[in-house]
Amino acid sequence: MKKAVYLFLLVLITASLLSGCNKKSTPSANDVPAPASVPGLEQALKLPDEELLDSYCSGIDLCLGDDLLFAYAKDIPSETLFTFFCYMTSNQYVYERNYQDKKWYSKTDDKYHVPIADIEEVLNRYFDGHNFDPAQIDGYQPQAQEIVVGGLSGFGGGRFPKLVAKEQQNNDTLKLIVDYYDDQYKNVFYTKAYTIRFTAEGYQYLSIKKVV
Repeated sequence: MKKAVYLFLLVLITASLLSGCNKKSTPSANDVPAPASVPGLEQALKLPDEELLDSYCSGIDLCLGDDLLFAYAKDIPSETLFTFFCYMTSNQYVYERNYQDKKWYSKTDDKYHVPIADIEEVLNRYFDGHNFDPAQIDGYQPQAQEIVVGGLSGFGGGRFPKLVAKEQQNNDTLKLIVDYYDDQYKNVFYTKAYTIRFTAEGYQYLSIKKVV
């Protein structure tokens, strides 16, 4: 009798295992992992507020203020794009110190000779679909396809930022809401919203808007 029971249980277990092997499993939505953030965004989210603002907001506001406000990069004026280019290439945290002097400065005429291709390369890194027209910039030399200027920096002024909110919108995009104060942090002059997309090469500004 006991032998018959054991045989019955063995057959039952074997049939159950075979059934499980033949059944195709369909992963549920909960089994599918969420897309991971790109490394640059992951690193940005870990930064203290002050470093986050220094890296992506305060310097841009310092050199461009109300000029760099846009919903789409294609609408940014060429003059503003060139000023942005000058700022980014003079920023020691982004580029090597003395990058401008090493690459573009000429002792012959004591001026900077900046190839249009270099400007486009930098702008493409930070904006998606911009419309830079070098003919709008003083010093443009169409034959040489370069801009010749006496200097590439000289920014000043600006406000003092404080992070209001940060929101990861998807796996590669971050939105920052920033108040800009006077130097005593008593009066808010304006509030800006920065939408920043992180890429394998770095990051791009998708929009910068004032918040009413």
